[in-house]
Amino acid sequence: MFSFLQSKRRQNNGGSVRLASYAVLGVIGTVFASSAFPPFFTSTSSRAVINAPLVPLTTPISGKVMSLVSGDQITVENDRVDNSTLIGLKVQLGALRDELVQKNGIVADYAQRVKDLENDLSGQQAALLVRTDADLKAAQAALEMVTYSSRIAKAEAARKLKLMAQGIAAGSKDEIADTVRLEDAKLGAAGLSVAKLKAEVDFARQGIYVGADLQSLQNLQQEIRTHKADLLQIKMQIATMHSKEAELSSLVATEGERVERLARADLRIPQTSQLYKPVAASGREVTAGDTLAEMLDCRDAFVVAIFSERQAQALAVGSKVQVNADGWTHVEDGTITRLVPRTTDRVDLDYAVPFPPTERRELYVYIRLTEPDQAVFRDSQFCSVGTWVDVTIPQEWLHKTQEYVREASTSIIGIAQASTAKWPAAETELNGLVQRSAVRFGASKTIGRNMKGPRDISVPDETPAVQPYPANAHAVDLLNNRMGILPTKS
Repeated sequence: MFSFLQSKRRQNNGGSVRLASYAVLGVIGTVFASSAFPPFFTSTSSRAVINAPLVPLTTPISGKVMSLVSGDQITVENDRVDNSTLIGLKVQLGALRDELVQKNGIVADYAQRVKDLENDLSGQQAALLVRTDADLKAAQAALEMVTYSSRIAKAEAARKLKLMAQGIAAGSKDEIADTVRLEDAKLGAAGLSVAKLKAEVDFARQGIYVGADLQSLQNLQQEIRTHKADLLQIKMQIATMHSKEAELSSLVATEGERVERLARADLRIPQTSQLYKPVAASGREVTAGDTLAEMLDCRDAFVVAIFSERQAQALAVGSKVQVNADGWTHVEDGTITRLVPRTTDRVDLDYAVPFPPTERRELYVYIRLTEPDQAVFRDSQFCSVGTWVDVTIPQEWLHKTQEYVREASTSIIGIAQASTAKWPAAETELNGLVQRSAVRFGASKTIGRNMKGPRDISVPDETPAVQPYPANAHAVDLLNNRMGILPTKS
């Protein structure tokens, strides 16, 4: 009974080892097939060329191409520019400036005359104040004298009136009353004279001259006012002329710049572009808008490839492709940006090189390299336009299959390693096969997992060296018989 169970266990173990061996052989066969027959797994077009749109360098003026000053500059000159407008504006500006000089001279003359008149008026005003002040003092003295005499006369009249009342002196009351009134009138007249002179002094100090004897001062004052009004008007005219001068100066500067732009144009190639092909030779007459040279901006360089219309489903905009050429150090990654069924000769003129001719049921595919890989164009002369390249469309199912096979091979390796732990005699044969499969599929680099059983085995980052288990000759012969391997002769 024990021998029967042992025989049954050996049969099951041999079947497991054989299954693992066949699986590993199948994986290796798949790898060899994918390496030997790449056309079945990828789609490649060798009819692909690097191209870039041409950027024309046009002249903004008409004239003659004088010289190619340097590799990135072209000069165009025109000696027949109409500058009559500029000359007319300069003449107007010159006349206006001459008039401004004349007006400024008149302003200075008027200002000096006003100053002289004001000085004359100030002197006469001072003299008038001195005279009026003296008259005022004389009137005040006369008022004081009249006041004293009036007081004496009134006292004498009162004494005479008393004597008349006693019958000593002759006379009448009316005579006495008239005498008193006379004295009061004298006193009033002297007071009015003093008040008048005071008012004249105040008016003279304020610059107000009243009376026929002051007519000359009034005329002088009026002349000063007239000259000041004229001076203010001239200054307003000068301000207006200054504004017009600024406007004419701006027009002259603008017209001068326009004439200068029409007379000479220095055209430079931007730093982001490079000169591809000169069009206009030195000494040639050109018209505004003519193309002088053609430039290339390597930032817009792309790859145009020809593919069959049957592959249009795999050529959707945004799909990833791989581009390679002779001399490149590695394969570049690209993205499909456009699909064009056909082009014309007119379209070809806008690009550095003509598009390759297509056949029936073919289309053009525009491919732009990713930004890091785009530097291969910027670092080469003329953006490498005209270079033939190979464009490969990687198949997604192939990557998925490879991932699936890599995962399956990892599990198979785990099963095989677990099986060899039970049958040491088969460890040498299986480990060699397993190690070659692991190296071919990269399973030896798989990140390790926690060991939970035969189907979830931990595979280290680096494949450890094989440590064969000790085996006896009987177990080895038994395993070889199960697998159909004939014993070798020593």
